[in-house]
Amino acid sequence: MLDVLHTVLNVGLEKPVRLLHVTDIHITEVSPIDETWQQELMRERAEVFIKEGNYPENTPEEYFKEAIALAKELDATLVVTGDAYDVYTEGNLKKFKEIIRGEDMMFTPGGHEYQKQIVRTLEEPNGYGAKMEAQLKVQIDEFDIDFEVRTINGVNIITANNALDYFPEYTVNRFEETLKNGLPTAVFFHDPLDDRLLNVTEAYHPNVKITKEEYLVSHRMINTLKHSPQIISTFSGHHHTSREYLCDQKTHYVTGGLFKGACRLIELK
Repeated sequence: MLDVLHTVLNVGLEKPVRLLHVTDIHITEVSPIDETWQQELMRERAEVFIKEGNYPENTPEEYFKEAIALAKELDATLVVTGDAYDVYTEGNLKKFKEIIRGEDMMFTPGGHEYQKQIVRTLEEPNGYGAKMEAQLKVQIDEFDIDFEVRTINGVNIITANNALDYFPEYTVNRFEETLKNGLPTAVFFHDPLDDRLLNVTEAYHPNVKITKEEYLVSHRMINTLKHSPQIISTFSGHHHTSREYLCDQKTHYVTGGLFKGACRLIELK
């Protein structure tokens, strides 16, 4: 059974908006065509999440299906903020796409969608991150993984990609263009605003050619998210534990891992 946190935010809407936030599902499936080392890795990783989740009653994919059903029952928009599967395997991709087929949801990735092994993707040489990003956009073409906005009952609901520890220029430009409509805005992404890697300088990742200008663009968006009165709040995952934190006297929210059964029902009123 899902452990549903309930967050109510008063925005002054004529008609409320319901959102169901899930994150960090960490599906750990393999296919017979996956290599032997991948099959062994997924067995090891499944044990990690079983232990971290204190031996949860359901598998990650069962919790994901339950969350989809709950969103329909509550007439809530389902928003998924990444690490849907643990690393890239044929089995993980197949299972994820089977579950989302024909379902209505918003989605932005976490760092694990970019990985083939459990290492920091940005530390891989030879343009690994860019290659995986191009592959991901082909494999999960049901979504614009960098940016999506839905305007529901007078509120912008945005998913924005910061899975590689910064907001890319395309995402920032779309975000800033959307804010011109002046509507209150809730933003969903994987890494919380207070995550240390999201707030580092361009020198942090020596093996990746992220320029100073790219980091300045990213930090422009971060500053808006922290300080703009137009932003209702932000919702993220990554840390596998639900919590709240303050930026500029505004409360922001982290939702725990769905592999533990955690999710968050958000009501904007």
